[in-house]
Amino acid sequence: MRHLLRLSLLGLLAGGTLAGCASTPGPQASFDGGPRSITLHHPASGETVSVTYRRADGYDPQALDRIATLFRDRRTGETVPVDPTLVELLADLRDRCGAGPDTPVHITSGYRSPLTNVTLARSNPNVAENSYHLRGQAADISIPGVPPRRLADEAAALQRGGYALYPHTGHVHVDTGPVRTWTPKGGDPRILEARAKAASGKAVAAKASPAPRTQVAAAEPAPAKRPPAKAAPAAAPAKGNDADLARVRMVLASLKEQPDASAKKKP
Repeated sequence: MRHLLRLSLLGLLAGGTLAGCASTPGPQASFDGGPRSITLHHPASGETVSVTYRRADGYDPQALDRIATLFRDRRTGETVPVDPTLVELLADLRDRCGAGPDTPVHITSGYRSPLTNVTLARSNPNVAENSYHLRGQAADISIPGVPPRRLADEAAALQRGGYALYPHTGHVHVDTGPVRTWTPKGGDPRILEARAKAASGKAVAAKASPAPRTQVAAAEPAPAKRPPAKAAPAAAPAKGNDADLARVRMVLASLKEQPDASAKKKP
């Protein structure tokens, strides 16, 4: 009897250890033993998966495989099993926000391969090197009709893992790791990069296509009116003419000194 009890205890400990590796759900998780469904949607690709992932006898492996396919790394095509407690968390958030059971939960980022995560971490300060996205335990989500702040508040109230609101993209990160939160660093690098490319494109276009000459001329100030030119003063006589004038004056003076011939003759 004692031997059977020891085996039972070891089995329970082993089960608890394995469950801990996948993040054991908190006491508020909806494990009522009944069937449960969820609809997931990937906005970028337009893919939608609507499955009953949990039945009376446990989780449906085929349904979880379909969820893992939607969660796949969109750069490499790799997939990993998605933590079932993460799926439970998404369904609980949907219900707590008052969305209907058929309302799709948008998955903007699910699983990330190591290569993809390293690449993103180089340019995005919000990407953790040891992200839970690498383990199939995290998702960046939004729910149509639900304000992101409300979604983040409900994740905080559940206390079943990490959560953070990203206001610049409107999504909420949730995972089944330790309960914690953080403030995103700066703006979304994708948006900043797009703005930088747009700005550089405009600068290049401006350099490659200079403004027409007429526009440049119109922007330049009109030339000032010049005052009318004054008449140039008469040129002074050259020094060589002074001697000629002196000779003419001497001749005229000698003519005046000669007696008038007509005056000597009397009538």
